[in-house]
Amino acid sequence: MITLYCAGNPPSFLQPEWVRDLRALWAAEECGVPYRIHWLDTSKGAQREAAYKAVNPFGAIPSMTDGAFTLFESGAIVTYLCDKTGKNIPKAGSEARAFYDQWCFAALNTVEPPIFQLMIATALNKDAAWAKERAGQLRENALGRLSTLDAVLAGRPFLLGDAFSGADVLMGHVLNFVVDPTLLDAAAHVKRYHDRLKDRPAYERALSAQAGGKNAAVAAQ
Repeated sequence: MITLYCAGNPPSFLQPEWVRDLRALWAAEECGVPYRIHWLDTSKGAQREAAYKAVNPFGAIPSMTDGAFTLFESGAIVTYLCDKTGKNIPKAGSEARAFYDQWCFAALNTVEPPIFQLMIATALNKDAAWAKERAGQLRENALGRLSTLDAVLAGRPFLLGDAFSGADVLMGHVLNFVVDPTLLDAAAHVKRYHDRLKDRPAYERALSAQAGGKNAAVAAQ
């Protein structure tokens, strides 16, 4: 049985759609894989305890176990679940799979950092002097990435073309960090892509499942 380790009691200043365990839940829902949730009481620092660090030595969330097998990093978990079920992912070793990998890395390493940095500055630290000083440059950096992505999505509904994949799970969640709606107004294809992803029933189920962790008691495991 797949167990997904998710954040219970996240800080109130975090929007539910920001938490990265949503990526793992969404992939599980898209792939139709049975899973259970192990809620980590983050308000009490459960993610820093030895029991959890045996699963994820960095103490970050999410993580996953599949029997005795453990895995962390949201991108790795998404790909593992797709591979395990043979859904939403091209065949290993193919050019299409390399294309899939490319977009997973692009979502997490190229698109996410400038968008996330802008969110940290303008949504969580808007009154700080450093945030006011850097906001303009951070917005320009984020807009540049979104503009490039917009040009890519002008010719296809999903990152790999006509077919939804795990790469879209990652990119779709990254776009949840866009807190300035004018950024998406300037990238119409990205906006429609993001809306299309959030309209998927599996995304709605994952968001509902993740919301169940708020104020949940952590069951004895």
